[in-house]
Amino acid sequence: MDLRQLLTLRMVVDKGSFSHAAEELGISQPAVSFQIRSLEERIGERLLDRSGRRVTLTDAGLVVDAHARRMLALEEDMLRDVAGLADHLSGPLVIGSSTGPGELLLPQLLGGFKRENPDVQVSLVVQDTQAVCDRVLDDEIELGVVGAARPHRGLVFEPFVRDELVVICPTDHALAAAGTVALADLALYPLILQQRGSGVRAVLEAAFRTEGIRMRDIDVALELGLQQSVRVAVLDGLGITVISRLAVERDVQEGRLSAVRVEGAVLARDFSLVRHAGRTPSRVSEGFVAHARVHLGDLIPREPATRRGRR
Repeated sequence: MDLRQLLTLRMVVDKGSFSHAAEELGISQPAVSFQIRSLEERIGERLLDRSGRRVTLTDAGLVVDAHARRMLALEEDMLRDVAGLADHLSGPLVIGSSTGPGELLLPQLLGGFKRENPDVQVSLVVQDTQAVCDRVLDDEIELGVVGAARPHRGLVFEPFVRDELVVICPTDHALAAAGTVALADLALYPLILQQRGSGVRAVLEAAFRTEGIRMRDIDVALELGLQQSVRVAVLDGLGITVISRLAVERDVQEGRLSAVRVEGAVLARDFSLVRHAGRTPSRVSEGFVAHARVHLGDLIPREPATRRGRR
């Protein structure tokens, strides 16, 4: 049923003539006549009596007019309810994430978003980057945050945040007093590294390759699976490592660890948002992204953490 035809019928009845209805609707009188004729053909009955000076409803027209009133009122209710969504978010928000952002950023961002939108059901799924991308492609999750953009025609990536990496060591380590280290000199120290395939390790290996340093020549004291495992190993005095500033900023600020700047190299990785290329973003996911853009600055340290852990 074409609601425009019902609206035209209501306007003709209210105004009492085709010409006045056309003027009110901002269309031509022939267009009004065409819509009424089309509606009568659809119903299979004559709806208007045009014999008098004022157009009136037939018996069938009275029935159609009563339903038209309700249908047009429902349309107004629908439009009002949709407009009201702009001030209220509700429903599920399922985000997939690789380990880095899933550990370091998203819990706080999602917590803040939940406080502002208590009717949103928040869920965070932490998997490797490929698994997150696969689930976005399969429409199992709407939005992902991953540490490496892997081009795929079915996916859209957009920058989310840059994560700076730093060398951390115990506060009584020789590097803590120096405050800086050249990449070639860093390669001479026994290092605690994350497992192969991790984002942080990939950045470090690429930097070593650029300097002509082979990984087989690196003294790997420990190889641990998780970034937090590496952090704890350094806290326990078992060695030094390269790690996300986000993972150790509080330790550095509170003097449990020292952060050391690497000279002549930029150690960083980019976290990206990933979406399905053919899916229109939901209002809930768009609301979360907007919230994250505003509050990411509160989570990312504004100044280098170099040597702030020294006492």
